[in-house]
Amino acid sequence: MLQTILVLITFCFASGFILKKFVWNPIFENKNSPTKSLDGEGIKCGKKDCGCH
Repeated sequence: MLQTILVLITFCFASGFILKKFVWNPIFENKNSPTKSLDGEGIKCGKKDCGCH
């Protein structure tokens, strides 16, 4: 009986992890808006190479 309960708890944790990782996060992921620089324009350098250096 105890073994069955432990298996069910483990299964619930594993299912919750899979759902959170592959379903919940992609649906409710915040879209990263570009941060503003001090002059109010978008940052000109970052992940995409803009050719400014």
